[in-house]
Amino acid sequence: MSFSPPPSKPLPSGYPLPAIDAAGNAIRLGVRARILTIPEWLTHDLPADEVLSLRAVEGTVMRIVEIDASGYVWFGNHGPWFCLRPSEIAVLVGTEQNAT
Repeated sequence: MSFSPPPSKPLPSGYPLPAIDAAGNAIRLGVRARILTIPEWLTHDLPADEVLSLRAVEGTVMRIVEIDASGYVWFGNHGPWFCLRPSEIAVLVGTEQNAT
């Protein structure tokens, strides 16, 4: 399910981002992934309380709720909350994927 509309203009060179995580694993909608980092590009202009909320999920495991047309991977509990580049996550593999 996509929460964002398709792009109205052609994507820039290098997009969409490859659906491959930091370890070379395929990224798919609905799988669980570890948030490796909350990057500066995401937080640089956010209020301090929002930055703290995002930093709190760094290192945790969340389910992928969307992969948008540009290739960004979206996370959230009740719909998309924040996105990361595929290289900033690690998809759980094997039995880790089934853990709760």
